[in-house]
Amino acid sequence: MLRAWVRPDWRRGTERGRLRPVTFVRTTSFYWTVLSAAALFGWGVPSVVALPADIPSSADVLRALERARMDVFQRAAPAVVILEVELLQEAIDGDSDGVDPGALQKRSARGDSRPPVRSEGSGFIVKPNGLIATNLHVVAQSRRITVRLRDGRRLEGRILGTDERTDVAIVKVEANELPFLEFSNSNAASVGQFVYAIGVPFGQEWSFTSGMLSGKGRSRLLGPTSALPLYEDYLQTDAVINPGHSGGPLLDGEGRVLGMNTLIARAERGLAFAVPSNLLQQTINQILEFGKVSRPWLGIRVETLGETPSLQEKLGAVQSGVVVLSIEADGPAFRTDLRPADVIQSLDGQTVGTALDLQRELFERKAGSFVRIGVWRQGANKSVSIQLAELPGAPQPVIETERGPRNPGAAQDRFGLSLHEIKARGVRVEAISEGSLASRSDLEVQDVITEVDNRSVRNVAECMQAIRASVTRGGSSGALLQVERQGRRTFVLLRNN
Repeated sequence: MLRAWVRPDWRRGTERGRLRPVTFVRTTSFYWTVLSAAALFGWGVPSVVALPADIPSSADVLRALERARMDVFQRAAPAVVILEVELLQEAIDGDSDGVDPGALQKRSARGDSRPPVRSEGSGFIVKPNGLIATNLHVVAQSRRITVRLRDGRRLEGRILGTDERTDVAIVKVEANELPFLEFSNSNAASVGQFVYAIGVPFGQEWSFTSGMLSGKGRSRLLGPTSALPLYEDYLQTDAVINPGHSGGPLLDGEGRVLGMNTLIARAERGLAFAVPSNLLQQTINQILEFGKVSRPWLGIRVETLGETPSLQEKLGAVQSGVVVLSIEADGPAFRTDLRPADVIQSLDGQTVGTALDLQRELFERKAGSFVRIGVWRQGANKSVSIQLAELPGAPQPVIETERGPRNPGAAQDRFGLSLHEIKARGVRVEAISEGSLASRSDLEVQDVITEVDNRSVRNVAECMQAIRASVTRGGSSGALLQVERQGRRTFVLLRNN
């Protein structure tokens, strides 16, 4: 806590006659805060407050802040580039889904006569030999990329590598001894620190804005709408970010890259997001070393415990961790004892409290290595060893089985389940009555129920008996069903309300 020297009868514990060496801004902020509080609450203003005799004026402070901001721009701007991208018309007219950028370039070489569509984005030089980082969505499906430097040069760029899951691309230009930006440690960044952005919003070249770091570890921004699992670990800022800033740097107070600007919410919300520098460096290094990004894969889908209140109630004995929602067919975890509804609490001895913690720990490891997962399961702690595989390039297609309709007729009981025994597997859901307890759960027709609250079920009678007993015993928290669905393992909570 800051201290200013005051009379001992006004504030206890201060050091008479000495003022601690603190910055001018923080000292005066404390001083005026004390005076404002005294006036507001009627404490009476202290009779003696010693302050340094050489306090600079407000104008001096403002000029110092201005110089600091100008220094950031002058250091960083020469390494920020404008990307002028030409796209074929089909890249934006709805016919380009799944089109390979290389195929578009070959088609262009054969003489496609349609006029190109042009767009602009930002990027920044990360190596003096012409390596440029930008967003994949800035250069995807490009026919030609022209890189404009701050010194006026225009160079042709080519895509060296991309990573769809982080929206990162590396562009190369043939040049040497270019100015480049160094990276800051995004893990060490603090919410509230000043940040700066440079880009080309709405065609306004090398625009410079400032703000603060508003948050870290932001996620679940695009996942539900994406065909690919996205790695969302964004920095949030209130610095003004507009279309055209994409791919440009988010800078710290020393002009180093803290992140890459990539997402904006609607303008009136004042929210913008950036890929953190540490994740960005991992991606860039893999592209340069291997030509692609290879990431380890457990083959599970997870969420942070507490995101689903009903599940938290059912697993009430455990307070933190990461819930296994499903286990992918033929994935690394599918061949182990890991089960849906397990709560992961550690990886190789490192505590994981959120899904983002688990993701970060995995990114520190390589495909092929073994990890030891510490899990909580039905009141017991267990350890599961899993050999990581390489993350597939695209989601594995799932063959949809023919599903029967939910039965609108009256159910035999309140659960509303029509079941059929599957030998050596469990019982299959044949129909679900509308308005029943099962219809209000996530259970689906053709699901195969294998366990109820950690108890194996081999036939219809055992399954219904276990469900009734579990619901009666568990009250409103319901029964936890282990389910096989289209090759995956998952779970369903069947609640008593």
